Amino acid sequence: MKIKFISHASVRIEAADCVILTDPWYKGTAFNDSWKLFPAPAWDDSLFDGVDYLWISHEHPDHFSIATLKAIPQSFKERVTVLFQKNNTDKMPVAFQKFGFKNIKLLKNRQTYPITPKTKVYVSQIGQMDSSLAVINDDCTLLNVNDCEANTIDCKNFLKDLGKVDILLNQFSMAGYNGHFDREKYLPGVAKTILKNMADNHRDLNAGLSIPFASNIYFCTEDNKYMNDYSNNPDKVHEYFLNEKLKLVTLFPGDIYDSAGTWTPSDNEAALTKYRELYAHGEKIIDVPPVVEIDKIEGALKKRSSQLKEKFPTWVLKKLLPVKIQIPDLNAIVELSLYTGSFTVLPAGTDYDLVIYSQPLFNCFDTPWGVQTMGVGARFRIKSKMGIWKWYRIITSLNNAEMFLKFKYLLTKGNLNFIRDRMKGGVNQLFYQLRRME
Repeated sequence: MKIKFISHASVRIEAADCVILTDPWYKGTAFNDSWKLFPAPAWDDSLFDGVDYLWISHEHPDHFSIATLKAIPQSFKERVTVLFQKNNTDKMPVAFQKFGFKNIKLLKNRQTYPITPKTKVYVSQIGQMDSSLAVINDDCTLLNVNDCEANTIDCKNFLKDLGKVDILLNQFSMAGYNGHFDREKYLPGVAKTILKNMADNHRDLNAGLSIPFASNIYFCTEDNKYMNDYSNNPDKVHEYFLNEKLKLVTLFPGDIYDSAGTWTPSDNEAALTKYRELYAHGEKIIDVPPVVEIDKIEGALKKRSSQLKEKFPTWVLKKLLPVKIQIPDLNAIVELSLYTGSFTVLPAGTDYDLVIYSQPLFNCFDTPWGVQTMGVGARFRIKSKMGIWKWYRIITSLNNAEMFLKFKYLLTKGNLNFIRDRMKGGVNQLFYQLRRME
């Protein structure tokens, strides 16, 4: 099996008798213009040749990149088969069809599918929307964990289903922030925890080797550039794995790992040298977010509040209590509630709970995914009412996933089938994610 690293979470996997391309993001920004690729992708359209399957892990824009998917040649879209996780809603298959893809195969949680005589694939759904992909040949099993925050129980399930993991692809740095105000206290620990989780996954799976990827970005706006001071880089990952005596393969965009060959720690040096040069001298352009008028923010809030009332029972929405938000670029402080739709401009000097610039605050309510996007983009800070904001995150995440909780929406065939399929490991992940949110 050959793995060509292209960009961020995108690799080209040459299996025994097919080629699978994963999560192409080669153009533009992600998460409301909060992330940019770093380094640039090693892509040219000739790499489409021979690709049989396109796997998209989930709907986040660094994996489901609209700009990239629009730019893909139509001939490729008509020929290739899209692999995607089976969910409670058909919004993603419909989106693929709108982009011109003709062949879409939906994969159920923790089931193995033969896609060619010599190659099988397997998808495991972890968290609310993330999924991992295993590519299985007789002699080699690759597991692309991607953004999945797999714990020890998840790894036991992987081994139960797959038997072994030879190659493990895993995220190596931070993909957002929970917004703690004293970030210098929290972020160094968060970065170290990600490295520990990588090593724990490696050991729990008894993996042959790990390949770090899916963190090849920088935070690119005035209100989130602070994240770059705390992010992990490939050198830190390499050093950590050396100290833990675990095998690591470091790839720079364009590099190829061949499972039939040999690889030693010294073989990482060429890629690490390129990364050192990039991190020392590569240009990181920081953008100033546009200003959005306060009446537009109020209008987006009221519209989202109304939509939530249509889909969720009152006892759930009552969790969305008022919060006070400082908007620095408008020099304003507002109090708002997604439950009531109230929006009040407060006097200057009023104490506040959160700090959010106007554009990400507008996007927060203007789109179903806005609250999640703001967290991944690390574009907010919380002074107080962390518990209340947690409910904003949970309820808007359910809304974006179309897991509506009013009785007439919840007990649909799609939701019931999805819940049944997710019982395989889903309860473990639910409690794991709730503990992390605390």
